[in-house]
Amino acid sequence: MVAPLALIFMTQWMLLITQLSFGWHCTDSEMPDSPIRNLVLNQWKMELSWMSSMNFTEEWCSVTAGDFTETIMAENMKCMFGNIAPPLHNGATFSVTVVNINGTYSRRCRYIPQGLNGSAIENFSCVIYNVSLMNCTWQEGINAPGDTQYFLYWQNPRDNEEMECELYIKDKNGRNTGCRFQNVRIETEIAYFLVNGSSKDFLIQFYDEYIELYKIEKLMPPSNITVNCDEIKNDCIIQWQRPQISHSNKDRCFKYEININYKDNPEGKNTYTSVQEGGNSHTFKRSNTRKKYLLKMRTAGSACFMSPAWGEWSAPVEFGNEEIISSSVWILLVVAVVTLLVAIITILFCKRTSCWKTAFPQIPEPKNAFCGLPDTNSVLMESKIHSITSENEEIILVADVVK
Repeated sequence: MVAPLALIFMTQWMLLITQLSFGWHCTDSEMPDSPIRNLVLNQWKMELSWMSSMNFTEEWCSVTAGDFTETIMAENMKCMFGNIAPPLHNGATFSVTVVNINGTYSRRCRYIPQGLNGSAIENFSCVIYNVSLMNCTWQEGINAPGDTQYFLYWQNPRDNEEMECELYIKDKNGRNTGCRFQNVRIETEIAYFLVNGSSKDFLIQFYDEYIELYKIEKLMPPSNITVNCDEIKNDCIIQWQRPQISHSNKDRCFKYEININYKDNPEGKNTYTSVQEGGNSHTFKRSNTRKKYLLKMRTAGSACFMSPAWGEWSAPVEFGNEEIISSSVWILLVVAVVTLLVAIITILFCKRTSCWKTAFPQIPEPKNAFCGLPDTNSVLMESKIHSITSENEEIILVADVVK
């Protein structure tokens, strides 16, 4: 198993060297007597070297790619561009200039990528997550032949040994379209990525890119989030632990976004939002003590070598008190409302259909005893009253005599 993998690696390496050799064009037309000989570029180390039989008082090199130009001083007929060099897949120009007592000499070489136009990969991107895992993905070139296969190599940083992908991601046709890495270590130096291609009948163009790994890290949310509320002051203390990363253990390197909503309206307008630089606690003053809240947090880099992009939200954390009405109270309230509605409907119905008089008939008034008697002569009535009064007086006198 090891032998085939080594053979594949060597084949790809030789193919890359061949591409570089075919694309390396040097010219001495400006100065045919230049003492600079055998100007060579080591693509992996971005080291430009040459040979000369003369001694020089000054030596420097430069690289130009599009609008990018960088010049550095040489040492012992070598220039180490390292991570300050541009990607080479679009071509670049390298030059060396030396000075001695006899004059100034220079040599210039142009690197022109070889291969079928449009065969290099497109849309290359990488992301680091869960502290030390990294995924890289790409799409095949628009003009890549059907049998094209791609291979990913990277260095972290440039002076380290190059490594091939540990586990390729394949499409339905078996073509490599991504890679998964484990135990990735984030360094402050820029990492170099190169995707080479191979085909039976065509030379495939390569793609390369420099990436600052900390910028592509997807930060985890804070862990161990807790909320403790003071029922007297109505203040809630939110505490958490910073997310774990591989290259920093300082709280000041992080900033946190805190988002709080009512539990009964989690997708509504935010009740409270705050961004805090560093630290591991925050005080939230409740505006409603009879509500439950949902809290979530996320993290971004604030300083240090960390990604400034916000990471994912944490799982919601519930806190606060909610006024709860018991089921028996709800039943009583429902019964009372239903009874009231039935009574109102019954009254309105009876008033409308006159059934109220049938259900509750009116009690008749008592008749007047004198009602219906014939008219009496007033003179006769007076004489009768006088006679009755005289008789009563006589009875009283007799009663007195007897006493």
